Amino acid sequence: MIIYAVTLFISLTTYKKYYDTALKYFPIIIAYTFFNEVLGYLVRTYDEISFFQNVKYSNFNDVIYNIYAIIFFCFFYFVYRQLIHNRSYKKWIIISAIISLLAYLISTIFQNPLETNLYYALAISSWLLVFCVILYFKDKVQQQEDLIQKHNLMFWVSIALIIFYSVFPVIYVIGYTDYDTWTKYELRSVLRVLIVIMYSLFIFGFIKGRRLAFR
Repeated sequence: MIIYAVTLFISLTTYKKYYDTALKYFPIIIAYTFFNEVLGYLVRTYDEISFFQNVKYSNFNDVIYNIYAIIFFCFFYFVYRQLIHNRSYKKWIIISAIISLLAYLISTIFQNPLETNLYYALAISSWLLVFCVILYFKDKVQQQEDLIQKHNLMFWVSIALIIFYSVFPVIYVIGYTDYDTWTKYELRSVLRVLIVIMYSLFIFGFIKGRRLAFR
């Protein structure tokens, strides 16, 4: 939660660099991430804080993470659709968003979103987001732009997303389906390191980014 708070602070202090870009709502997503984690911790830790009157669900916080994931993924699908020039790629991003939403809808048939994280839908949506990032870089090549744009905030955001969401789904699914492997290889720590890497890249992008370089 510390890295979330620091990232939020820096995203606000550097907001003038990207306030009129596709990432103008990014600080809201970061703030949402931070407060969602705080709320999730409180619900999980304190019995008196709960979303449900039913004692069975008193410490269940999965529902807020399921809602958060849908909003997070849809936000970035929207961002990449705005930034990409290739019309065919834009259509693929729309299709990706539809598949992601269908994955969550279908998952609710087989899993109770109040009791568990919809981890299969999350994995599908994560890899679809990676696919969108790849389309973004392919579009850069077609536009004859440099792939490495150190002053472009979107470059650092894209690198962060592709690193994290290429690996995160595998770790997360293991955590829900094979707890022995999760504990044996300390995958919780690996996940935390990945989160720190992703948000550190966000921070670097906010600091290094220049308004005119955003594209």
